[in-house]
Amino acid sequence: MSLVTLTDLKTFVNSYACSDICFEEALIKFLTGNYLDKEEGTKKLTSRLEKAFKAKKNIGNRWHSYYVIDWDKVSTEAWNILEDARRMYDMGNATASLQVAYRMFELTDKESFDEMDPYEEEDMDLGDLLEGFGKLLVDSLSSDDIPRQVKKDVVNGLRKMTKSEMNDYGYIDIDELLQEASAVALGDEAMLEMLDSMIKETTKEYDLPSYVRRKVDLLEKMGRESDAEATIRQFLYLPEIRKDEVDKAIDDNDLERALRLAEEGRQIAVEKHVDWTETEWMKTKLNIYSRMGNTPNQISIARQLFVRNKGSMDYYKQLKSLVPQEEWKEFLSKLLGDTDMRVIFGSSIEADIYVAEGCSDSLFHLLMDKGNRGLDLFDNYARYVNKEHVREILNEYVVLTKDYAGHNMGAKHYIRIRRAMEAMCKLKGGKAVAHELAAFFRLTYPRRPSFMAEIKNF
Repeated sequence: MSLVTLTDLKTFVNSYACSDICFEEALIKFLTGNYLDKEEGTKKLTSRLEKAFKAKKNIGNRWHSYYVIDWDKVSTEAWNILEDARRMYDMGNATASLQVAYRMFELTDKESFDEMDPYEEEDMDLGDLLEGFGKLLVDSLSSDDIPRQVKKDVVNGLRKMTKSEMNDYGYIDIDELLQEASAVALGDEAMLEMLDSMIKETTKEYDLPSYVRRKVDLLEKMGRESDAEATIRQFLYLPEIRKDEVDKAIDDNDLERALRLAEEGRQIAVEKHVDWTETEWMKTKLNIYSRMGNTPNQISIARQLFVRNKGSMDYYKQLKSLVPQEEWKEFLSKLLGDTDMRVIFGSSIEADIYVAEGCSDSLFHLLMDKGNRGLDLFDNYARYVNKEHVREILNEYVVLTKDYAGHNMGAKHYIRIRRAMEAMCKLKGGKAVAHELAAFFRLTYPRRPSFMAEIKNF
């Protein structure tokens, strides 16, 4: 038997059933009970599923037993059950496949995922498993054999699961599954009623735009254009819904309406003190002014965004392309003066602009500012300073490096010092200064062999 293929067995069983009436009746009874009997088939698979969810493992210690669900065992058995339930559906038993699929979600919904091992989670593909059961559930709901009330009960059950841990952990998007299930299980009117209820009951503001969009799409599908427009007006205070309308207006080339909607959105954000939303509306306005070819307003908005972002190379480049060349230096000087720019991890938008503009003196003063000084800043920008300031830059470089060495010990810090000395060597006269600094370190820290190894080439 170990050498026989599945095809061989199927061929033999089929041939034998055709020639032996008793075997045929037994085979039909067996298959009917396992796959076509709505009650018996469902009972067998759900029992296996429920038994699988009872598998536990101890993650405690010898002093304290702490049992949690063994997701690896659950997953292994659930994949087999999914295959059997899918076979039931393919053979016409949608009632059983629906109940098995829905039971999987009910059981998963009751469990906690807090103790799940990340490696175990990756190996068992819980997301793929739930996705498979979700597809089976939606396919089963589409069957005419399923009573309308059963379909409603399943949809209402999924609604409750939108607040479950499996949804929060991202194993499956229950909202998306609910939408797919509702589309095949409910009529348009019932779906509309459910969406109204979801909009009214939701406590998560970030879910609201999705529900509103689905309601608008459904109303438009039903030919109720005026109701769809009324719904949009009702929820126009939501940035996502307003942005949809702005995009529509832009697509229709109704730029004045798009601009009006964007400005109203910005004002709402100001009233609610939501800075990031206000910034997004300003970006939208900038895009609209660009489409209009309105240069003065483009400059005004881009300037405001530059200041709000505490500097931005993108807006710098945009402004340079818009401001007349003869006015640019004065404009830039005032722009930088009005902007609170900072050095972050050795990077500076202000320094980047000075490099782009070739403003060596301004860059030099920025590097020498006591509030900005640091090895990272010098490593990144010292090479762009003109030769007349190199000696001062190198002197400051030495001070910073000595100070760093005096306050930091360890391999990673010694590597950092070596890199600073390598950057020093790229400046005119820097090699000699780096060698003098290395001699100082050898005299000062002779008992730091790791340090000495890092600077051995200087």
